[in-house]
Amino acid sequence: MRIVQIVPAGDPALGGVRGYAEALAGELSRRHGIESDLVSLGGRGDAGGALAGALPGASTCLLHYVNYAYHPRGCPVGLVSDLRRWREGVPGRRLVTFFHEVYATGPFWRSSFWLSPVQRRLAAILARASDRIATSLEIYGRMLARLGPRTQAVVTPVFSTGGEPEEVTGLAARAPRLLVFGGRGVRARAYGQEREALAAACGALGTEEIVDLGPAIATPARVDGVPVRALGPLPATAVREQLLGARAGFLAYPPAFLPKSTIFAAYCAHGLVPVCAGSRNERRAGGGDPLYWAPGSPLPSADGLQALASAAHSWYLPHSLTRQAEGFRDLLLAAGAAR
Repeated sequence: MRIVQIVPAGDPALGGVRGYAEALAGELSRRHGIESDLVSLGGRGDAGGALAGALPGASTCLLHYVNYAYHPRGCPVGLVSDLRRWREGVPGRRLVTFFHEVYATGPFWRSSFWLSPVQRRLAAILARASDRIATSLEIYGRMLARLGPRTQAVVTPVFSTGGEPEEVTGLAARAPRLLVFGGRGVRARAYGQEREALAAACGALGTEEIVDLGPAIATPARVDGVPVRALGPLPATAVREQLLGARAGFLAYPPAFLPKSTIFAAYCAHGLVPVCAGSRNERRAGGGDPLYWAPGSPLPSADGLQALASAAHSWYLPHSLTRQAEGFRDLLLAAGAAR
């Protein structure tokens, strides 16, 4: 079986949707004999109009939907219209959509308020045109369910695009290092608006070094006296070594949205203590159990930190890459019987 996976053009492989699709493609090929052609669409303009050339002879398409990545205003009208026409053009074609995002909301003084109705309509059209849909957050699943009939989604947190070790060592055997890992935007927030939280985390955890992993950005030489060592984008094996060798990983990300973060997934998969800068009043990623430590909140004991890292690792295992590849296989095969 051969499928086309559509991903946003210009999306970074590290911590981004393209990296997610590439990891999924590899696992689908190794374990299930499903080969993928990755096609990049969108960018600064609408992704529509290029679809005919992107899907020559394809019978099954897996769309990774991130509306703002396909259109600067989050309204990829051409892409959605072209996909619906493609799906309905020939009997037997199958469309599966993974909603990494659904639609934006916001106060009336922001553009997201005025664009939200269009974005909702496009999400509804796409969901109804798809044979199967899935998403990474319960809140996204509820948003999709409200869009109308045939919009019930499978909900599963994302997997780690930084690999999955067969076993992880305890925190006591690791160096007192803290990782800042991922794409440019999330790391820039760590050193910018969340720098105070990063410094607090280093002080509380006894961090002796911050290791920065990802595409080049302006990094400080030190954060509150703790040296920063920027390693840049590393090969996958070197990334895994860094993840397995550090005690904690810092992430400037809304806590309620952690299940959609491949960076958070990588921290959980490798047995680090996830450190998340954000409101302590937000619902935790696991629906109640502590899966991360928030700077400014009481610091657990050494045993408590190990228990937290172990809980995060256990939370991750049911939706590992292997498990999710099985789920995507089922979605792709079931799509043919959906109508």
